[in-house]
Amino acid sequence: MAAGVASVDHAYQLSDATMRGMKEKQIYAVPTFAISEYFADHAVSKPAEARERQLITYHAAEFKKQLAAGVPMAVGSDVGPFPHGTQARELELMVEFGMKPAAVLQADLLNGARLLGWAGKIGELKAGYYADVIAVAGDPLQDISATTKVGFVMKNGVVYRRP
Repeated sequence: MAAGVASVDHAYQLSDATMRGMKEKQIYAVPTFAISEYFADHAVSKPAEARERQLITYHAAEFKKQLAAGVPMAVGSDVGPFPHGTQARELELMVEFGMKPAAVLQADLLNGARLLGWAGKIGELKAGYYADVIAVAGDPLQDISATTKVGFVMKNGVVYRRP
């Protein structure tokens, strides 16, 4: 933190002092649960899968401590080995492990923009912002999994997908 980091990706094993510092300096934790789930689902053996699942359980417990400590969160999936377009699974896992859907959406859109240095340009529907818009079937504030069912996509004013 003294070196000026903006985020701690994965955020395993944060000490109480580290969590306090992250809260004070608004340094984001980026849990990246989806990649861990992918590795568990595609493990080469049953023992490897069991180990990955234990790590997810441990990570979820650490995440709950971070939430309780007020550590700011941003969303990141570490997409790479798993298919692009499935990153909304991260939102589902963050809700499953303790965040409210509205807080997860804020972590994704608002905090993600801040973390990337794009606050004031993306992350909100406002005049003058770059607006990539999606529509989903359902209310993600009631059921975050609605974000996995995108029916409409507009980027820079061009519609790429319609229901």
